[in-house]
Amino acid sequence: MKITKTICLTIILILGLAFTAYPQTHEFSLKEAQDYAVLHNYQTRNAVIDIAIAARQIKENLASGLPQMNASIGYNNFINLATQLIPAEFFGGEPGTYMEVHFGTKNNASVQAQVSQLLYSGAYFVGLKVAKEAKNLSELQLEQAKQDVRQAIANAYYLVLVAQRNLDLMKKTIATMEALLKNTRAMYQQGFIEETDVDKLQLLLSNLKTNLLTAENQIVSAEYLLKFNMGLSVEDQITLTDNLDFLLLSVDPGSALKYRFDPSKHISMRMMDVQQNISELQVKMAKSAYLPTASAFLSQTENAQRNSFNFFDFNQKWFPTSLFGVQVSIPVFSSGQRMQKVREASLQLEKTMNTKRQISESLSMAALTARNNFQVAVQTYHNKKDNYDLAMKIYQKDQIRYKTGIASSTDLHQSYNTLLEAQGTYLGSILDMLNKKIALDKAYSKI
Repeated sequence: MKITKTICLTIILILGLAFTAYPQTHEFSLKEAQDYAVLHNYQTRNAVIDIAIAARQIKENLASGLPQMNASIGYNNFINLATQLIPAEFFGGEPGTYMEVHFGTKNNASVQAQVSQLLYSGAYFVGLKVAKEAKNLSELQLEQAKQDVRQAIANAYYLVLVAQRNLDLMKKTIATMEALLKNTRAMYQQGFIEETDVDKLQLLLSNLKTNLLTAENQIVSAEYLLKFNMGLSVEDQITLTDNLDFLLLSVDPGSALKYRFDPSKHISMRMMDVQQNISELQVKMAKSAYLPTASAFLSQTENAQRNSFNFFDFNQKWFPTSLFGVQVSIPVFSSGQRMQKVREASLQLEKTMNTKRQISESLSMAALTARNNFQVAVQTYHNKKDNYDLAMKIYQKDQIRYKTGIASSTDLHQSYNTLLEAQGTYLGSILDMLNKKIALDKAYSKI
């Protein structure tokens, strides 16, 4: 019975391990992919760890001002006791001679415990504020990392959808071309056209299938990028539930172009506000070096002197020493070192203020640039879409003309090349417009 249970448990364990190692399948909308990446992307996970580190640093700084206790145990064995010379006449000896005397015992032990408490330190209280601002900065860095990840996921998600659309269009074109080639061969067999026309269509179809392989590889590469940014294994299978048409319909240029820019709400400016606070505290930290520091301590020491090693004999006596004290450290003169540190911190604050103004101007310029880029991308998209529709219309007419013998295979080949070029620029304009939209949302803190 025990053997049977063991076998069953082993089988369950093996199946569990196999299930865990097997690649998983996921379905994601764009928002679901972004939300998943925010939790699992390496960049955001490290940002969360940074917040935890900052929280620990706050507690560490706080603990440095709370009571501290240290204990020590010491043991000394005098292989040879120190020799002191004492005038022999003190003990009735001849003047001018000395007597050799050994003081102390061969074995000495001590046990000491000391409690200390910081009473006042300007640097301590300023340091606590600096640590809290550092934690605020880490939280803002996490928010910034989330925005970066959401933008990266959107870009990768769009790239996969566009690559899939490109593949679908190619498959439709290949299906049409295969049907056309079949009809052409039938016409050749009946003697209506020359064999050269069949060969040209065969060559065109072969090129299409080669392009199809490239398109399939582009999808795989795009999915790899998306999975990497999401924190998934490249072996996992993903299905995108949002389609390209839905995402295009969700783009509202009219509303997006009405965004109002507020630099104070941008994550970069909020981070600079915290950085300014830290720089101001650094000035206070430097000035606190002029202030005294006070601390108190209580020490208890037990000493034992033995000629033999019997310190664990508790019947033997230990000699206590108790001490309480207060220490005040008063800075008097540092040859200008403290003054230079204050000036250096003040210059760093001035530098931070200049950087803050620079970032404010650059963010305003970036917002306007993102707006203009999106506006151009929208116009380009509509133009490329019209061009693609027109190229498709021409290609379809040339197919009809070719079937009726009006157009040659060369005409058909040229119209297809025009269609292929229009298709590529059209899909590229879709990707560019969607990417410009997410960049606009990020620039205006709408992401």
